[in-house]
Amino acid sequence: MTVAILADIHANIEALTAVLDHAAGKGITRIVCLGDIIGYGPNPRECLQRLYQSEVAIMGNHEEAVMFYGEDFNPKAKEAIEWTKDQLNSPDFPREENYDLWNFLGTMQQVVEDGDVMYTHGSPRIPTRDYVVPGDAKNFEKMKAIFDLMKRVCFIGHSHIPHIYSSDMKHAAPEAVNHAIDLRKLGDRKVLINVGSVGQPRDGDVRASYVTFDGHVVRFYRVDYPYNKTAEKIYAIPLLPKFLGDRLLVGR
Repeated sequence: MTVAILADIHANIEALTAVLDHAAGKGITRIVCLGDIIGYGPNPRECLQRLYQSEVAIMGNHEEAVMFYGEDFNPKAKEAIEWTKDQLNSPDFPREENYDLWNFLGTMQQVVEDGDVMYTHGSPRIPTRDYVVPGDAKNFEKMKAIFDLMKRVCFIGHSHIPHIYSSDMKHAAPEAVNHAIDLRKLGDRKVLINVGSVGQPRDGDVRASYVTFDGHVVRFYRVDYPYNKTAEKIYAIPLLPKFLGDRLLVGR
């Protein structure tokens, strides 16, 4: 069965709803989430609750920061994390509901393997913190270390940039391969797939990004959502930096 793979929702319920509706329209109900459901955005509770249904829920660096400590977070990200913690502990909601949110966070794993398919947030090397960006395709030692930890395919997020990397040190943006890649055509090559970001794209495209995977073919999708609405919510929350709303308007 086909699975929808999402990452980096960042408490953006408008984007998450649009993506889940898009996947449901294709008859896809199996969801894999690669982490960072929370952080930055205005609706952490709602996004966590919508993803209780996830077949796989990976811990991202923002979940890790809320559960433990965001030691490498910049000041804006730390402000958002502290606000998020307050939301998850809010006395305005039933205590049991708060417990459910924290329990869900507590079930998240850093790496999940399903046969020769691996799911993680950043990379197999350092699951919650290792960024992989297109420029890394020239870093032979880094990429080799990543591919050595994989069996066939690994799905990641974290950089918010959808991209495809193969173990022969080639790489491509989704549009360069017509938004799909058939793993059967890769032979013995391994492939690392960054699915992009649902709730905070950083590749210059404001639309939400996600992929579907049927065991053979990975398809990339971009989905329109009312990003202005999300930005306005952020602007209305004094403890969230306005920059976090501004970037949604430009996909950066």
